Amino acid sequence: MKSFSSIEWKGSAKHSWQMFKKGCANIMPTLSKLSKAFLLPIALLPIAGVFLGVGSAIASNSGADSFGYFFGTLLNKMGDVCFGNLPVLFCISVALAYTKDSGIAAITAVVGFLVMNGMQSALLHTQVMGAENVWVQIKASADASAEWIKFADLASTPHVSVLQYVHTASDLTGVTSLEGIKYQLVNANRELIDGAGSVYYSLLWINKIPNGLITSNIGINSLNTGVFAGIFVGAIAAKCYNKFHQTQLPSAISFFSGTKLVPIVTFVAVIPLSFIFMFIWPYVGMGLAAFGQASGKLPGGLDSFIYEVAERSLVPFGLHHVFYAPLWWTNAGGSIAEAFNKADADQQKAFVEIWAKNHSELASTLLNGLINPTEKFEAIRKLISNDYTDLWQSMGDQTMAYKVIANTSVLNFTDLEALGLNIGRFQSGKFGFMLLGLPMAGLAMWLNVPKENRKEVMGIYFSAAFTCFLTGITEPIEYTFLFLAPWLFYGVHMPLAAISFLFAGLFKTHVSMTVSGGFIDYIVFGVIPYFGSKAMSAKSAFAILGVSAAMAPAYFFAFYFAVKYGNVMVPGRDGSSNVQLATKAEYKASKGLNVDGSKIEDVKSSKVSARDAVEDARVQKATKIIEFLGGEANIVDVDACASRLRLTVKDGSLVDKDGIISLGGATGALIRGTNVQVVYGGEQEAIKPRMIKILDEQRKSKK
Repeated sequence: MKSFSSIEWKGSAKHSWQMFKKGCANIMPTLSKLSKAFLLPIALLPIAGVFLGVGSAIASNSGADSFGYFFGTLLNKMGDVCFGNLPVLFCISVALAYTKDSGIAAITAVVGFLVMNGMQSALLHTQVMGAENVWVQIKASADASAEWIKFADLASTPHVSVLQYVHTASDLTGVTSLEGIKYQLVNANRELIDGAGSVYYSLLWINKIPNGLITSNIGINSLNTGVFAGIFVGAIAAKCYNKFHQTQLPSAISFFSGTKLVPIVTFVAVIPLSFIFMFIWPYVGMGLAAFGQASGKLPGGLDSFIYEVAERSLVPFGLHHVFYAPLWWTNAGGSIAEAFNKADADQQKAFVEIWAKNHSELASTLLNGLINPTEKFEAIRKLISNDYTDLWQSMGDQTMAYKVIANTSVLNFTDLEALGLNIGRFQSGKFGFMLLGLPMAGLAMWLNVPKENRKEVMGIYFSAAFTCFLTGITEPIEYTFLFLAPWLFYGVHMPLAAISFLFAGLFKTHVSMTVSGGFIDYIVFGVIPYFGSKAMSAKSAFAILGVSAAMAPAYFFAFYFAVKYGNVMVPGRDGSSNVQLATKAEYKASKGLNVDGSKIEDVKSSKVSARDAVEDARVQKATKIIEFLGGEANIVDVDACASRLRLTVKDGSLVDKDGIISLGGATGALIRGTNVQVVYGGEQEAIKPRMIKILDEQRKSKK
């Protein structure tokens, strides 16, 4: 057999690498759009979180049936409804993202989501056992000993109480203990149940699907797929819209042409998707639940550390939203039901002790007369699974946090620690570098600017640092050093951010957030839940500040010496007068100048003309960006996310990255094949609509 020569091997490896790079370049636009699609429902979370946290605090500190209680509950439910319907919100946003914000696609996505869940509901059933294999433990009289009889004989057998029902093939007559006997609990309707009294479901040939994998999606009892099903349905709706919204049918059925055809096609297209989810999701769901349980057992905050290494490494590509979605909103990030159902005897005992202490008034009635810790644990588990189903079925790190905040009267973060559930492990670590870490990095970069230039650039650095501290928006600081020296991002910032998560996980800080992790989030999800409803311990609420204090000098000295001895030319250090990181167009317009420096005529005549000058500068900037992207003919799509202008072009080699950055406002640009991302941090929302308008005008003029 002829072996590869070294030249042939190198040629093969080079070809494989080129194919891999080409594949990555082709998939980047799709993933970029998906990441952007997540931002629409995510944008709802801050206001919903405020209502949830404040409402829970008011209700918890108000008497039953008081105005404060009802008002707090009202606010609570207003916020909670957003989190309860995240799957359909993701479904709609994905459809919008891939169809240039088409309303028809959004409606179509909802239709597809309803059809998919309706099919599942029709085939979903509780598991009812045959009467011949069901046994009942009864007492014939108050003083009699317990005995087992067949369910079929229950109606004709005198008894004063029924103790429990079991499903088994063994003859239990006369047996007083189930120890050593293989059995399965059932309820009075002969439905298979778990230890909490929650029923098991069957779907097609799949049996014993846990109750936690079933939920109500827009009022339809179906599989609890988190946001995954919504994403897939939204993608199908978008595909159907793009392919069929201009289709002309024969005259006999022409009424259904165009946009009317889209929901019809989608209706049919989601049928196989529904079956696919029915076939695989019960197994996938149980696998994700096992992953969530296993990852939570990693020692010393290691799970949080690994999470942040992966999440932060994807930030430059805008794909971090895709990564954290399953950990925040599916049982890959943990599950309340799984934590209860998998608790061992020691965990049950510890939980009962902590829970009784934290909820003494409720415990005095619920646990009255119960002595055995196992019995007490079962009573608590049944209460939550039967009366607080939204809390019981919640899964994902962020979803669980919000549900616990909404139901602190019956369960809090400290209780769940006893069950091995460290809620906030994929969120709390952000506060360490958002509150003080990155702002101190900004201070370190500013101190590396020559003294004669510091005053000129002070406003830029300090406003960016304050923005990061207050809101958790990092782009002005993060992308400054990312594009100037990527090694600073991956070699200094990413490890420090991961260490922040490590400490937060180690100290079990349970402070949740919306999406940013700034001071506002800390007040809403840390301070208010602690003082308002004792949702967490003081250690959990305030250890965040300790982690932040530790990260401050770490970031400062690491960045100070890295910038100084790494000779990183941060803005202002090279003596250049062009040190604007944002809104250069607005700055020049306020001086009566266009982007290119020429004068705008009559800009001071009135307030109206001043506003016109700003608008004219923005339009000129958008026009220049189009030019630097290779012109109208090279641009396929224009979009934006929270901090970037996201563009798809025909030929990436025609893009003048330096030209775009020279216009000001952008802290960097990234080109991957036909996918272009320009980081602005806020100005992109003003640029996008003007670019779209200019492109439309240019294309119409050519017709």
